[in-house]
Amino acid sequence: MKNSAGALRERVELLGLTETAGGWEYIKYAEVWAAVELTGKTSLFSKIGIGARAAELTLRRRALTLHQAARWRGQHLFLSEITEPARGWLSVQAAVVEVTECTARHREAAVDKSRGNRPVRTVGPPFAFPGVLTEKYVRYEREATHAAAGAGLVLVAPKPVALDEGDFVDALGARHYVTAVHSLDPWKNEYEIERREDV
Repeated sequence: MKNSAGALRERVELLGLTETAGGWEYIKYAEVWAAVELTGKTSLFSKIGIGARAAELTLRRRALTLHQAARWRGQHLFLSEITEPARGWLSVQAAVVEVTECTARHREAAVDKSRGNRPVRTVGPPFAFPGVLTEKYVRYEREATHAAAGAGLVLVAPKPVALDEGDFVDALGARHYVTAVHSLDPWKNEYEIERREDV
């Protein structure tokens, strides 16, 4: 893409993650002119899930990090790389994704003193956050007494959203359970989640 003001023909909203009383949400904090190109490539924005359609944005240099997101023509852009190819300009690689409103609850352990200090599982208050779901795999297990179908998904969440194995996540009209946590990336957390149903 050319680094010229005449090439900046698209309005792009820049989104910042904001903590609210009920969790987290993306809020528009700026609107900028940019050049946007759907590259025809796949953006591997998730380390363990499948990729999404890739987009490249060119805009004037400004404060922007991978903690933020963008919206273009109603589509959510998950930022995956920011470089400065020329003085005063930013090149932003992004994945075109669909954001899912998720609600999570932490599973917590408490002690029931009335039952001889036995541990009791409790569920914490719900909190909402924007997440991106992508497929990992689908598997089928047959056991002696029954069969269970499990659909494995990867939930990509903003870095402040911290979940643990065993936590509940309600998304896409179903309850999922966190089965693995991948939190080493400095910009995002990824969770393997699973919905289990008897068949």
